[in-house]
Amino acid sequence: MEDVVKVVRALSADTRLRVLKLLRGRDMSAAELQQTLRVPRQTVSYHLGILQTGGLVRSRREGRRLVYAAALPAAADAEGRFERFLSRTLDDVN
Repeated sequence: MEDVVKVVRALSADTRLRVLKLLRGRDMSAAELQQTLRVPRQTVSYHLGILQTGGLVRSRREGRRLVYAAALPAAADAEGRFERFLSRTLDDVN
C-alpha cells in the first residue's frame, strides 16, 4: 500500500506530470529539464526526487551529469493497466 501512496503523491503535481511527459520522449539531464520547463533548478531537483521515490523516474550517471529516464514503478500491475492510465494522463498534460 505504501508504494501506491508514493506513486499517487508523485503524480499529484502538474510540474511532475510535465517532467514525466518530457521523459517519455527521451532521457534528459536536470539542466535540460530546467531549460525546457523554465523553472528553477531547485524545483526540478525537488520534483525529480519525488518521482524517483515513487519509482516513476530512474537516473544514471553519464560523465559528470545525471541523466533521467521514465520508469514503471514496482506498484504497476502486470496487465499494464497502470501504464495505460499513465499514458492517457500524460497525453492530456500541456
